[in-house]
Amino acid sequence: MYLILHAFSRRNAGDGLLVDLTLEALEAAGVARSECALLALDPESFPDFGTVFRAPGEPSARVSWKLFQAGLNLGVDLVSGGTVGSVPALVRRSKGLIAVGGGYLVADSLVRQAGVLLNHMTQLSSASRSDVPTVYLPQSIGPLDGIAGRMARNHLAGMDRVFVRDDKTMAELNLPNTRRIGDLAVLKLARQIEEISPVDPQDQTILVGRDLPNPDMYLENLDQLAERLEAPRWAVQADTRGPRSDKAFYERRGYKDAEPFGTLLEAGVPGVVVSVRLHGAIAALLAGRPAIHLSYERKGWGAYEDLGIAEYVHDARSFDVDRVLQQVKALQADPAEFWERIRSAAPSSKEQYQEMVTEMRSLLVPE
Repeated sequence: MYLILHAFSRRNAGDGLLVDLTLEALEAAGVARSECALLALDPESFPDFGTVFRAPGEPSARVSWKLFQAGLNLGVDLVSGGTVGSVPALVRRSKGLIAVGGGYLVADSLVRQAGVLLNHMTQLSSASRSDVPTVYLPQSIGPLDGIAGRMARNHLAGMDRVFVRDDKTMAELNLPNTRRIGDLAVLKLARQIEEISPVDPQDQTILVGRDLPNPDMYLENLDQLAERLEAPRWAVQADTRGPRSDKAFYERRGYKDAEPFGTLLEAGVPGVVVSVRLHGAIAALLAGRPAIHLSYERKGWGAYEDLGIAEYVHDARSFDVDRVLQQVKALQADPAEFWERIRSAAPSSKEQYQEMVTEMRSLLVPE
């Protein structure tokens, strides 16, 4: 059994996509899907996955019995040195450990330090202590503050390979086992770029928003952007339980008639997409819609730099509404140059993907 670590929930389309792309990379490396098991915070959301185990933690970011159990798991793990508990037992049964990509190892506040400790530390410690190969797929990691941050960095140093998806993470970790590479969805886009048929955006716009901690000017600017665009359509990417739900955020803000983002794309709805969620932006690109990204973390800049369209990413908390409106109108009028820049950047990402798959094969699949 190959165990895939740190999965979250398919109720968030971006997290579900990363699990799918992890399986694709494993298959390319010679690991069959039937050999893979998933360790997820929300296992019920993966009914399509053959073998799924519940990871310690609370997917809804709320106080609950699951959170209390995660605390007990962490305590047992620390006291036993990783020899007791459900996660160490699964790790001992595994032939290899593969962590999904993402940005879940961030400890820049007390709340997020607690999230790393309770939702991810047991998996991290078990992987670092394991004798089997360990590969962490493209991550944005950090800042790693406090005890949680120090523990996470120490465990990451024990992995065979940690792929990181932005330069800031690479510099902050400064570990010999790290390698800079693109986000899994960016690498997918690069491999499919010649198959993508750009959709005429016409005069429409699709907005993908989300709640943000420490929002600064984000809410005011998002309201202003929506008011100045002509009849934008709101789209829900993450309809999870609790405060992470985009749908709940829209209801609190009074944004009406929000629809599932995937449904809009599958229905062929045209438009320039402005997305606060990175994988919402990349999903739009994969579906042939030009996308502007309002990024709230370092991962957005790394992804759009790798795509060759760095000027189309903006700080979500302080973006210039006029500048974003200008870009929307320019893309509606003629997105040809936008797509050409992505095509020009694709060969480098394709090469990175092949190198990643080759290294995964050498680590995970015995001769």
